[in-house]
Amino acid sequence: MLQHRNSKQRNIIREYLEGRTDHPCAEKLYNEIHEHYPSISLGTIYRNLMYLTDIGEIQSIDIGDGVTHFDPNPKPHVHFYCKKCHKISDIFIDDYIRLNTFFAKYSNAHIEKCTVTLEGLCDQCQNL
Repeated sequence: MLQHRNSKQRNIIREYLEGRTDHPCAEKLYNEIHEHYPSISLGTIYRNLMYLTDIGEIQSIDIGDGVTHFDPNPKPHVHFYCKKCHKISDIFIDDYIRLNTFFAKYSNAHIEKCTVTLEGLCDQCQNL
């Protein structure tokens, strides 16, 4: 199996993702990083984000807007997408394993990973 070493670019991407809760897309990260590291390309950002997703260090999120978003928190949790302001937020539940068991019961399958994205209006958009 091909070994991937840590690269300067990958470490920069990790640094820009650290502690974020806004679930940026590759282009948003590129615009932020490119300001300080003009030699980095969008392709490099995207390839490294996909690699970090593949090794389970981050999550990729498809909310149906045609853009892949990235979440630096790899731990199981639910995402909520506001259809009005387009904000993605995290919802943490205590017993995520029970959610997998619930879905397995209705699918007769062994579920290894469960990805849940809820849609609606966030608190702020409901009150407008």
